[in-house]
Amino acid sequence: MSEELEALEHLNNTAFYERRYDKEDRHCYLILKEALKRNEPLKLKTKRVKVSIDNYRIDDYCPTCNKELYIMSYYCPRCGQKLDWEE
Repeated sequence: MSEELEALEHLNNTAFYERRYDKEDRHCYLILKEALKRNEPLKLKTKRVKVSIDNYRIDDYCPTCNKELYIMSYYCPRCGQKLDWEE
């Protein structure tokens, strides 16, 4: 877990135990947690696609939204997930 996510969890736990927690706080917490998770690079999903009888190609997909990636980018253009293109 990243340092930012740990800090967010700490704030969430502190607010919960001190009873300073309402529905809007919970909503903001979930949005921030999701944004921080998307900023951690994830390895791509790959799929073999049959092109002809004997030929295949490897397509890359976003690990979060599972959409095909047509361009090499640091972030998924659909969902914003940070991508790890190594390998």
